[in-house]
Amino acid sequence: MKKIFLLSAVALMTLAACDDYEDQFNLDNQITDVKKGTEIVLADADYATIAGLPANKALAAKLDEASGTTAYTEALGKLGKQKYFNEFITPDQFIPAFISTKYKEADAGSRFKVTYNVFKEKSAYLADFDKLKGEYTLTAEDYSEAWGGASSAKYLTPKTESKLKDVLKKAKADAAEGDIVVVNYAYSDFEPAGGGETPAQNYNKISEVVANTEGGEYSVKGIVCATYKTGFLLYDKTGYILVYKASDVNVGDEVAVTGTTTKYGGLMQFPAKNTELNIELIKKGKEPNFKHPSAKTYVAADFEAYAQKPVVEYITYKGKLSITTNDNGNKYYNVIIDGTEKKGSLANVPAGLVDENLNGKDIIVYGYAIGATSGGKYLNTMVVSCAEATAAGAAKAKAIARATANGGVNRSVVYRFDGKAWKVYSVDKVDVIAAQPEWYALIGQNTVSKPATYFPALLQREYPFAKDEQKAAVVYRKSDTEMAVVEFNYTVANGWTQATSYVQESATFVQQEAGFKAIPNAYYSNTFLDGDGGFTIYDIERDASLSYIWQITSQYGWKGGAFNNSTKKCTKSESWIVSPTINLTNAENPEMVFDEAMNKMGTDPALKVRDYIKVMVSTNFDGDVKAAKWDELEVQNGTNGNSWDFVTVTPISLVKYIGKPVHIAFKYLSTEAVAPTYEVKNLVVSEHQEEEAE
Repeated sequence: MKKIFLLSAVALMTLAACDDYEDQFNLDNQITDVKKGTEIVLADADYATIAGLPANKALAAKLDEASGTTAYTEALGKLGKQKYFNEFITPDQFIPAFISTKYKEADAGSRFKVTYNVFKEKSAYLADFDKLKGEYTLTAEDYSEAWGGASSAKYLTPKTESKLKDVLKKAKADAAEGDIVVVNYAYSDFEPAGGGETPAQNYNKISEVVANTEGGEYSVKGIVCATYKTGFLLYDKTGYILVYKASDVNVGDEVAVTGTTTKYGGLMQFPAKNTELNIELIKKGKEPNFKHPSAKTYVAADFEAYAQKPVVEYITYKGKLSITTNDNGNKYYNVIIDGTEKKGSLANVPAGLVDENLNGKDIIVYGYAIGATSGGKYLNTMVVSCAEATAAGAAKAKAIARATANGGVNRSVVYRFDGKAWKVYSVDKVDVIAAQPEWYALIGQNTVSKPATYFPALLQREYPFAKDEQKAAVVYRKSDTEMAVVEFNYTVANGWTQATSYVQESATFVQQEAGFKAIPNAYYSNTFLDGDGGFTIYDIERDASLSYIWQITSQYGWKGGAFNNSTKKCTKSESWIVSPTINLTNAENPEMVFDEAMNKMGTDPALKVRDYIKVMVSTNFDGDVKAAKWDELEVQNGTNGNSWDFVTVTPISLVKYIGKPVHIAFKYLSTEAVAPTYEVKNLVVSEHQEEEAE
């Protein structure tokens, strides 16, 4: 042991004689901790942490002193609750202290990619709702005025709904320009008896058709009030008739049916077999507009009586669900009723309407009784809704199928006064609607405190075929005394989600000796699908026969072309679209990428795409395209000039322009021989992202 110790001592002495002894043992100089591309996504709790850091509090106080206000300290105090940065509390100033606290040992040269929330200006149209004045529900006097004495109906129809503007003008005589109200009223697709036009003589009344138990050839017209897998139920104010033929009609549609009637289950119907049956869609309806009548509650005695005298009517009943499958794979949904051997039979149930997990459980059913079969043993039911017979389930089933046709309010619409007249409120590219009475019933309350919880599912019901990036604004009752509006966005990936007051952005923070430098990950980004992205059109040469060369479209982004569709001729042109200023002052390795398509250039090998569309950049553009100095950028792997298919170009380096503000332009050119159509979307100017080595 002593020998080892002595050798160690000699070694130390030897090192002591070396000039680099201090370098050998000064670990701070030898061991570094350089983070390369560490990613941080700020969680909700991180914003409160950032707001509470002493360094950030001191920074806010310093900024307050310089500005002569307390705005920075006040804004910092709100950061934890708001969870987004804004014009006062900027990420480049207040995130560095957070990184330094989280990675205390990180050295100069470390890079952190941080994703965070930044305040977004609310949609401009939402400012209109600063003049939201509440609700107005039509009175009996209002309905009388709308009908002008032609009917005593306490609801509006397609023929009288247009009278709402006159009703509001009288009811809101003191309205100021811009005032907005939600108008609640009862609505029916059916004109009242004695009102409206006389029905066409070539249609039979359904009541007369079903009265002829011998059957016959008839034509009827009515509204579809319920559907199932193999048919639908039609109603014309005089009665109901089952149309037993699979069809793509929906509840609320106005339909004409011609065919021969037969008897089944004790009731007359239009069968699909052994007869020619014609179904014609007259007018497309909308299911929420159709309201079922009041449901009659059936108990054991009613099931017994129904077997003797079937009738079509809207009913509700409770019982235990029994789902069975025969040897052919056919499923039967029967409901066992206490006090009788008769059963409810849920007929031809559409997929997904009845939850099979309810098998063996007590359920509550709403639907239409459409006949008795097997000697009266089964009461066939065309199901409208079905749920477990708990208090919550019963409420849900009732809400879905609730009765509101008998004068009850079932529609709400947003109206705005333009200074002269009341009009349904509308705005481009956004569906502005009122929360419907049905929505409140489904939610189970008359006010909504958490729209983000309830409205996405209800919007999906309202817009079953919503498109990606569709927007909707819902005006709703926030409390008994307050109305509010909330905006929602739809994406294929996430469905309907409440629009936030912020957007997510990312920046790379580089640790330097003097502190952190923030490099935005995107200097410009726009799809061009919901706006021009701040680009401006400059027509240098445009044929007099054309109204425009460039236009913005919601499907293709910016679209340029100088072909005259009226004369079918190409025209000579030069037209530019120029971006707003894109600041590359702090950029390190910026690049640009976009999607483009061009068609109708022609297949002559001498024709080149870049002869007709050029991508340009300028560092001195000030509004005069011709006076500015422009560089043409080389585009690789772009469009071939003869396809509508979009392609993403190879990223174009903008390193040459680091430290400068720039403008990007797309320069369209055409001749009297060639005038292709060009489209561009999804333009992004950002930092080049290196792939991390494994």
